[in-house]
Amino acid sequence: MEVNVIYNENCIVTLKKLPEKSIDGIITSPPYNINTERSDCYYNNGYSEIDGLSENDYLQIRTDEFLQFSKVLKDKGVICYNISYSKENPILPTLLVSRVHSETDLTIADIICWKKPNAIPFQTSPTKLSRITELIYVFVKKAYLHDFTTNKKISKVSKKTGQKFYRNYTNFVEAKNNDGYKSRLKATYSQDLCRQLISIYFPKGSLIYDPFSGIGTTQLSCLESDCFFIGSEIIKEHFDICMNRLREKNVSLFS
Repeated sequence: MEVNVIYNENCIVTLKKLPEKSIDGIITSPPYNINTERSDCYYNNGYSEIDGLSENDYLQIRTDEFLQFSKVLKDKGVICYNISYSKENPILPTLLVSRVHSETDLTIADIICWKKPNAIPFQTSPTKLSRITELIYVFVKKAYLHDFTTNKKISKVSKKTGQKFYRNYTNFVEAKNNDGYKSRLKATYSQDLCRQLISIYFPKGSLIYDPFSGIGTTQLSCLESDCFFIGSEIIKEHFDICMNRLREKNVSLFS
């Protein structure tokens, strides 16, 4: 299996190419389904052609992806899934998490709260709060809910009982909104965030897949963390930016 490769295609196509239980984990942020007409503006996050779905269609597409994630994920693998909500349909991420739990062999192991330096959107709503945090849902296989892979380090072991105590890891992470790279893709996270997730869940040499690679944030973070990557990106414009950013790092790529 080739590694350090990105495919310009729908992630379902890529996932069906990958061997079963071949991926150590996934770090990604899918389209939020918020490409909608609003009273104050038209919000285009860079996926205008595929991000205006009905609730049922959106949930079905994302659930089908999770079914494929499970096939390629190693038994003790971890999925870090960043998704936020829109004021038009705030319950959508919660509905998706419920569907994944009930219709796949994956479940939630943790929920990380990511705090950004800056809140969005601007205060144009008389009722909704400006969001300075987003959630990262940590999915694992149900059979390995208490035995999945992490990088947690032991701080001490009780001589009396043998109980292991670990260094302090919390589910609250502070990281930049994005890397400041200008493109039509508005919904990006930062390498700062991605590196912190890798440091918690992925040992060096891990193979990490991003089904929504965007402009290459996950891949660049993998390289900096001595991990390998595979990616998919359906939008050619974003794919080209991703490839160029990686080539700037003198990375030898398959594509």
